[in-house]
Amino acid sequence: MTHVLTGTHLAILGLSLLGFVALALATERHAEHLLGRLPAPHWRLLARVAGWLLLGIALAWGIRVLDVGVGISFWLGWLTVAALALVFVFPYWPWQPPVREKPLRPSKADAALPVPPSPASRRRIAAALLAATLAVFVIGLWRVETQPLKRPDAIQGQIGPWSFSLAEAHRDPPELVDMEVPMKEFRLRFCDACDNDIGSVYLKVNQPRSPRATGMGFMGQRWERRVEIPLPSTLQADSELWLTVVGKDGAVHQTHWRMDQVAPATVAWFEQRRRTDAQH
Repeated sequence: MTHVLTGTHLAILGLSLLGFVALALATERHAEHLLGRLPAPHWRLLARVAGWLLLGIALAWGIRVLDVGVGISFWLGWLTVAALALVFVFPYWPWQPPVREKPLRPSKADAALPVPPSPASRRRIAAALLAATLAVFVIGLWRVETQPLKRPDAIQGQIGPWSFSLAEAHRDPPELVDMEVPMKEFRLRFCDACDNDIGSVYLKVNQPRSPRATGMGFMGQRWERRVEIPLPSTLQADSELWLTVVGKDGAVHQTHWRMDQVAPATVAWFEQRRRTDAQH
């Protein structure tokens, strides 16, 4: 999954760069700057269409892999990086036309004119802004946590006729609530076509003893469902996490996993807690 996300970010950046270059070729000023000549109007129109199409593909790619909120945020971030990179590269473009010298305006002898910054100073400022923007964005990218259902430890399985993904919301030890009860949140997602056939979904530790004791129900009817369940104090590595799915036709399907397979940090927390209690 890590290499998929890295490839996605590189693809968004690459498509953004190509899209901006195509949009630059669609304008008279920048097309002449990049090509050394002015292309025909129909070529500029084609470049404009291609530019917006490339930016749209980059956005759709980000949403497809990273979901809507995260995908749009990273798309905007990579657009900023791509734009600043092109702004920094443009002055060094080898095929740009020669700069036309402007005639000097007559100056008043008694007026002190401000000295404009040199081109080298402007380039250094642009480079610093580009480096700062890229550094901030990379730090933000590094700090963003991978979505639970897209982590490598997410369980991919089949229950009845439906495929699904199940994962801990956080791989940390359980959260203690009132009365020192440990709670754990899980996320679940079925295939897009499966949701229409699913009535309700439940999750609990240890095998349900009856159809009415199948555990806590997942919240949400489509896309990503979530549930927070209490964990028994007797939880061990070989304890089982049971998933129960009830179809709209009334059919009940169940599957289960060992807790050390689903939540290893939680199992380690319980073992450490028992060792600590035994020492007192």
